[in-house]
Amino acid sequence: MTTTYTNDLGRITADDLAGFFVGWPTAPDPAAHLCILQGSFAVWLALDDKAAGAPRCVGFINAVSDGVFAAFVPLLEVRPSHQP
Repeated sequence: MTTTYTNDLGRITADDLAGFFVGWPTAPDPAAHLCILQGSFAVWLALDDKAAGAPRCVGFINAVSDGVFAAFVPLLEVRPSHQP
């Protein structure tokens, strides 16, 4: 696996985000997940470049911030298939 990182959400769709939040009692659906990322102050995606077709999103982190001093990381997820 070759992993690259990007903060560009331009090529990510809700379908690309299915499969996260495993075990959460109330998880956002993929469309809500995409809205969460789009509304975040900052986002980084981990992409598996060796996936068939387009690179597959295998992890993400987002931040909520005042843009000056403080930031909070509410979500950091890695697909179970890519966890150690």
